[in-house]
Amino acid sequence: MTRQAFYTPPRRPALARAPLDIAVANATKFTPKELQGIMESVNQAHKHLREGVATEMDWCVLASSINIALQIESQGVVRGLAEHLHSAEKALQTIAQRASLSGTWISTALYYQELDAVSTGVELYQYQCEQLSAAEFKRAINAAVGEIRSTGGRVITTLN
Repeated sequence: MTRQAFYTPPRRPALARAPLDIAVANATKFTPKELQGIMESVNQAHKHLREGVATEMDWCVLASSINIALQIESQGVVRGLAEHLHSAEKALQTIAQRASLSGTWISTALYYQELDAVSTGVELYQYQCEQLSAAEFKRAINAAVGEIRSTGGRVITTLN
């Protein structure tokens, strides 16, 4: 399955910190507020997809979250979810193909099985994020971006 695009959220400017502070920050799990920040764009994109008004960027956000989830699975941090994640990936590919039939993106309604697969993928991605440290999450993002680039896909970074 080829992956077309990858969305990377904007990065916060680096702050000068002591090495011990950096190590602790990388080793700890995300706070509820940080998790909310990670999931905000994913949940919004998922809502748009369910409502049949998703843009191509919404699709990119969802595809990116599934790509990251698959990397988390392959790194062994949270395992046993691969079949569900691959189902979500396949559903997103099918949705993208249907939405792009005319040559430009046109929002499309979803079939029940697509909605179910993508919803499950989003839920599992959130579960994985709840289990990860910041360093593990960064490693998964970097691996997913590397895979997208190596297969000729687009990496889109927004500057909000």
